[in-house]
Amino acid sequence: MTLPTVAELIDAATERMRAPQLLSEDPGQEARELVAHALGVLPAQLRERATERLDPRAHGEFLRILQRRLALEPTGYIVGAVEILGLRFKVDRRGFIPRLDLPVLIRAGLMHVAEDARGFALDLACGIGAAGICVANARPGLTVHLADVSEEAIELARENAERLIPGRARCFSGDLFTPLPGENRGRYVLVTANPPWVPDGTPLPQEVIDHEPHVCFFGGPDGLDVVRRLVDELPGWLRPGGAYAQECDPSQIAKVLALLERGGMRDLRAHRDPQGIERVVSARKP
Repeated sequence: MTLPTVAELIDAATERMRAPQLLSEDPGQEARELVAHALGVLPAQLRERATERLDPRAHGEFLRILQRRLALEPTGYIVGAVEILGLRFKVDRRGFIPRLDLPVLIRAGLMHVAEDARGFALDLACGIGAAGICVANARPGLTVHLADVSEEAIELARENAERLIPGRARCFSGDLFTPLPGENRGRYVLVTANPPWVPDGTPLPQEVIDHEPHVCFFGGPDGLDVVRRLVDELPGWLRPGGAYAQECDPSQIAKVLALLERGGMRDLRAHRDPQGIERVVSARKP
């Protein structure tokens, strides 16, 4: 049997990733991740190997990991990584896998922060630390604080920070602002957050139910219990002119903007993902 070339396998895998039950945000990217993992290389290295034919070992490994994906195991957990804005983050079951619309949140925050800004940024409900680390990578003058209620997620965020922005992050485990140093009150240039916003009882995709930490998702009867507490404390932690950005469900955009306005925040904005759907809000402290 003639085995496929790398390019042929990527094309075939892309079609498999379009299976409705997989709910793939980007079938081509998932396919490249899986093929690269089978070959033991990074996705960026696939182009130079496009015409190579797989050997039996690599082809067998690909078939094994393909079956794991078709059994609804998330690609991020299979390959142990996810790439966001050019940075490759370690991912495992200690933390929620960032979705491909996370750059909308990151860019919404960065648009309020000068390139030469100095001081502190904060990533609340940070998970693996992707948003905060990307902010720090884009703004070299900022030190980032990463905070999450999950001690396991914070361990993972710390590992990512030590590798990607060594010496520029501190990590805290606890509820929202509670574990943060008191001396940082009123000093954050930017706060990003991806708090739980799914209403209790909402059906989730099977791969999420089976594999990802549930603490990341559910936020009370209307999904906004944690958001309300966060927004209530937020102004006291931002410096004057400091900015806030968070992800939420499109159906919650107006409610979250109203909460921010009632909390004294200004320059309220909604931000669209690549499909034109509003998924992120941002605001500034006067």
